[in-house]
Amino acid sequence: MARPIYSIPVLLLAGVQLSHVLDFVILMPLGPMLTRALGISTQSFSWLVSVYTLSAALSCLLAAFVMDRFDRKKVLVLIYSGLVLGTFMCAASTNFELLLAARVITGFFGGLLQSIILAIVGDIVPADHRGRATGTIMAAFAVSSVVGVPLGLAIANKYGWQATFFAIAGFSLVNLGLVMWRVPKLDGHIGTDDKSSIASEFANLMKSPTTWTAWMLIISMMSVFGMFPFISQFIVQILGIDESRLPQIYLVQGLATMIAAPLMGRLSDLFGAKKVFIICSVLSTFFVTWFTHLETATLLTVITLNTVMAAIGIGRMTPSMDLISRSVIARKRGSFMTLVAAVQQLAASGAAYAGGVILSGHKGMAAFPVVGLLVAATMALSVGVSAKMITVE
Repeated sequence: MARPIYSIPVLLLAGVQLSHVLDFVILMPLGPMLTRALGISTQSFSWLVSVYTLSAALSCLLAAFVMDRFDRKKVLVLIYSGLVLGTFMCAASTNFELLLAARVITGFFGGLLQSIILAIVGDIVPADHRGRATGTIMAAFAVSSVVGVPLGLAIANKYGWQATFFAIAGFSLVNLGLVMWRVPKLDGHIGTDDKSSIASEFANLMKSPTTWTAWMLIISMMSVFGMFPFISQFIVQILGIDESRLPQIYLVQGLATMIAAPLMGRLSDLFGAKKVFIICSVLSTFFVTWFTHLETATLLTVITLNTVMAAIGIGRMTPSMDLISRSVIARKRGSFMTLVAAVQQLAASGAAYAGGVILSGHKGMAAFPVVGLLVAATMALSVGVSAKMITVE
């Protein structure tokens, strides 16, 4: 059977996704090394993480209503080039202030990439194969966990933290060249008779029930960030698992996610994205409630539940992105997905902040079941919201 003409572009887009995911997630495991090397406090380090998200949300809001006015390939190349530049700036930083500025730049460009990637997938991949393609894109999260982070840490331990950013920037630069070579021109969505202003486009989007439904869905999806940043602390402090076992736990989780992402995409194509999302959301509600209410557990139990939650979680993410991208016509898809990305960034930040507030109370990590119940409640809510989604393709 001949390989579909979109296969290579989709793989290159997955490489773009890997670049910006790895650029974001690598900072957290580098935390202890950065605080020592730069002589900064934990609070200062938190700014390196938060400015990325805030910058990403700002860029999405600014770009949302101009994304669809240009060739998507040109937009992708421009944004990806900005990320490569920002990552090289991270590598060249010698103090906290320079690194902070570099993170603002990487966030500004990196925050736009997923929306333009998904818009391009919507343009070049037939609707009945789009779930599989979206699963390939989302597998970048697993690859970054299984391969990217361990390799990045190994490079940092041997050559210094700057070398890790140089490696990411080098990979991104090579992939950028391949994107320029193999991704086709994508301007078929541009309407020659569309003279609407940015203000009118914004007004039309705000009037559309699809917009608000998509936002509610993505907010309910991002609520998991109220729990995920603190899972390792829960495992160590409450469940009593030795900290040295964490790499083993996350390695198995990453491998499972790597397998689950394309599998969930195929299931979405076979049975429908909405059905897969609803089933995975119901299962997630059960497993999140179970896991967060554990008082003690063996290593095997933790690995099993954590892996199942991650695999089912990607089973929510993949079809949800497919549903949202197919809920708008191609001509408006870039702007729509960029606006959704802005809400996604803000929702993730808000959820993480809320989780931190709850867990910094007098109960500390003992309040983790409360966080679990809130996350489970939003997962249940997402089932109802997804039922309201109307696709146009």
